[in-house]
Amino acid sequence: MSFIIGNTVFWRMFILALLIVSMVGPWAFDLLSVPAQSSCDPPIVRLYGDFCGYPMSGFGAIVSISGGYFYMLNALINGNIAALLPEFIALFFTWIIVFPFFSTALLVWNKSSRRLQILNLTVWGLACLATLTIFVLQSNRDQFVHFFYLLWGILLYILVAIGTVIFEILVLRSNTKLSAET
Repeated sequence: MSFIIGNTVFWRMFILALLIVSMVGPWAFDLLSVPAQSSCDPPIVRLYGDFCGYPMSGFGAIVSISGGYFYMLNALINGNIAALLPEFIALFFTWIIVFPFFSTALLVWNKSSRRLQILNLTVWGLACLATLTIFVLQSNRDQFVHFFYLLWGILLYILVAIGTVIFEILVLRSNTKLSAET
């Protein structure tokens, strides 16, 4: 345990590396309408019925969702407020998923800040809930369950988020014990 707590900078750098790897991996499928009699050649996968899916990375999903800023700006200018809610929710989830990278990078740089540790723990907890929500929302289709192993990017992110929450709790408790002893 002291090896883990004593090398927090190393472990946080490792977490950042795993975070980047998970964002490169597939998170969702971009649905393509392909007749059932036609085949879906790799990397495209037959999902169900007349739909095939092209795997989309976490970075690709964030870039495509980030285009929502322009859509939101256009809706605000035109007074179409009702169109903002779905875009706002998508952008909110995007930022929740991206924030752990910045909070962990800040902790690598300034590892002694207790407030930053609590903020990092909170951000990772929210990111874990957001990615679990995205994962569960994709699993509503019965035929889609067979293709979860292809979405290793989001699964890796969820595992990193759970592991990081546990790690940050241990580091926070250790730092609290050290400050109470001195």
